[in-house]
Amino acid sequence: MTQEHDDLRLRAFIDTTLQRGDPKLPPEPRLAELIDVSRGRLRTLLKRLEEEGVIWRHVGKGTFVGPRILDPKSPDWFEGISLADIMDARRLLEPQLAANAAISARPADVAGLERCVAEMSSTSSYVQWKRLDERLHRLIAEATHNSLLLLLYDTLRNQGGTGLDQRLNAVFENDSAPVETNRQHAAIVNAIKSGDPNAAEQEMREHLDQVRAKLFGLRYCIIP
Repeated sequence: MTQEHDDLRLRAFIDTTLQRGDPKLPPEPRLAELIDVSRGRLRTLLKRLEEEGVIWRHVGKGTFVGPRILDPKSPDWFEGISLADIMDARRLLEPQLAANAAISARPADVAGLERCVAEMSSTSSYVQWKRLDERLHRLIAEATHNSLLLLLYDTLRNQGGTGLDQRLNAVFENDSAPVETNRQHAAIVNAIKSGDPNAAEQEMREHLDQVRAKLFGLRYCIIP
């Protein structure tokens, strides 16, 4: 049989596997038997499918159908991700969280956000201010009452935040409690309290744009 014919048989097997709801392919020896090809031919076919993004292979775990999935539990999953990448991801995610919070926040959520903003405005300690800043952003994520969105926020913040924290400290630590940033936070909370998702989204995006500009300079000014 030709390689093209074997390729079609393998792809058909993959389709059948997906229809069963199982993204994992059998081990190579068993898969070679099932589609009746040699181990060498199978490896060639699998390599081509991997290059096309049809499958991905994880050493020690097996071969899976679909694009490679990042594993947040892996210590090296965020290798190659820059601080600018993190800010770009925050700029996409957090405005949507703020908009969602404006729709879903309960009175207790709003009260917690307002207390946090008030504490941020009254503190003279940068260390305390930064702790409150982190708390405010997570409270907004919590106010969505959407566990999946909260998981996305925590994954982004906790797994990719170490280098970003260092950069934030270098830029803001001489400003005991950034007045303009406090104003931006208050505007976000007010929009959430008012139940205005469009305003909450816009205020959060403008806030993150300003932070990004301070962190990285004019080359990362506001993106329309």
